[in-house]
Amino acid sequence: MTNTRRKLFVAAQWLFAAIIIWSAVRALNGQWRLAADRLTTLKIGWSWVGLATLIVFLTYMLLIETWRRVIIASGETLSFRAAARIWFVSNLGKYVPGKVWSIAAMTVMARGESVSPMTAAGSSILIQLVTIAAGIGVVLVAGAQVVDQPLLATAVLIIVIACVAAAPRLLPAAARMAASVTGKDIQISKIEARTVWAAALRSVISWIAYGVAFQFFVRGIIGPTAGAVTSYIAVYAASYIIGFLALFAPGGAVVRESALVTGMVRLGLSGRADALAVAIASRLWLTLLELLPGLFFLAVRKPVSRQIQ
Repeated sequence: MTNTRRKLFVAAQWLFAAIIIWSAVRALNGQWRLAADRLTTLKIGWSWVGLATLIVFLTYMLLIETWRRVIIASGETLSFRAAARIWFVSNLGKYVPGKVWSIAAMTVMARGESVSPMTAAGSSILIQLVTIAAGIGVVLVAGAQVVDQPLLATAVLIIVIACVAAAPRLLPAAARMAASVTGKDIQISKIEARTVWAAALRSVISWIAYGVAFQFFVRGIIGPTAGAVTSYIAVYAASYIIGFLALFAPGGAVVRESALVTGMVRLGLSGRADALAVAIASRLWLTLLELLPGLFFLAVRKPVSRQIQ
């Protein structure tokens, strides 16, 4: 991709992101005062929030191990501690507009652990694609009761499963596309199908765990709640994926909150005021859970001797 085409592509993404964020802000306009009034009356159940936090951190560990296993399947060696450091620190890049900064930071840090930067970047792309595909599948299954077009949803689910099955063949092309957009040399080593399926299974488990944690968090913020756990799983996964796909919204800010409010109200999990309060509180909560580990690893000096798995 030439420099001119790359600049046009980036400009188009910025425009698309601006439209999405403007639409989300407009949808929420005038409702923040309602949320603020509700926030002042909250009595937080810290035990529920603490349990939700524990589940989220355990899910982080699962995702880190999933990425590490893909690295190992590519013929590299990486300890869990080193993988956690790279994962948490590079994850700070998601709060910078654009989704390439995390991958860029990951490649640089991987080189310091004697891991091929191309392998690190390629495996990250693999995990992101598989995780998003798994998340879409989870949303379709967990939110089946509110899907207006069941036949279309079934077709999409079949396509998602087919894409995961074809991932070992499709990912090299995805890597070349990412390389053309970022201008970086990104390659994905040949990955066995069982490694991809294992990553997909762990991703499904992680989405379910996130949804359960979200339900506990909501319980801690606004008290006893209505709705099945599957509804919380569907709402959380859908809002996170929508925020992730808003490429130039740092951390999916505003976009994810708008989707979260809409989903909670539609599935009858809460009224709009409570949903807005949960959206604001969850943004603060998840941001802290993502930032603090990364900042911790930045503050702690990296061990001199490299750990071997």
